[in-house]
Amino acid sequence: MNAKKLLLIGLCAICFAATAASDDPPSGIEQILLHGRLDTSAGTGDVEAYIGGNNVYIYFNRNFGDVTITLYDPYNSIVYNDVVDTFVQQQVIIPISCLADGLYTIILETQNGFMEGEFGDEQ
Repeated sequence: MNAKKLLLIGLCAICFAATAASDDPPSGIEQILLHGRLDTSAGTGDVEAYIGGNNVYIYFNRNFGDVTITLYDPYNSIVYNDVVDTFVQQQVIIPISCLADGLYTIILETQNGFMEGEFGDEQ
């Protein structure tokens, strides 16, 4: 291989490593207590949610198929909504740096159940 190709491969590897490392939640994260179940056979540790820095981190520790994630602001307006295939994507990072202070509700839904939790401060 010539030097240009080796340099390009090296830069791609560095970028990939930096991107992979940034997916981990930072130190000082706070757990979001989730109530409910996405499936009747699901355990309490099968889904975890955290808030840290300017992000909400959701970890699916097993496959639930398609999960709808909805984030509501203090006025019950939807500020985030997405469907995630947990067979393919076990981690979701939701940026929240642009959100105003307040108490937010996060709801995770499948065809077989739902979980919800709150984070932030009441105004």
